[in-house]
Amino acid sequence: MKTVIAEKPSVAREIASLLGASDKKDGYLTGNGYFVTWAFGHLIGLGMPEDYGITGFDKASLPILPNPFILTVRKVKKTKATKPIREH
Repeated sequence: MKTVIAEKPSVAREIASLLGASDKKDGYLTGNGYFVTWAFGHLIGLGMPEDYGITGFDKASLPILPNPFILTVRKVKKTKATKPIREH
């Protein structure tokens, strides 16, 4: 079985229909060797400038073209600092 995680339920339904996963379960669709489920929003995003060691605004740092790009767990803003959605 292969698992596909979509951004939201409507996208999951579209993907499932293309893959032939039409059996509806509680929180996912299955069929044809696939499980298709969803989240509510993006779980992974591109790193922020701070993740590359850039703090504050510095015109000389622009454009920021990292190689490779850093992927981070989605963060939510709480007060002035950003924190991961779920802290371990």
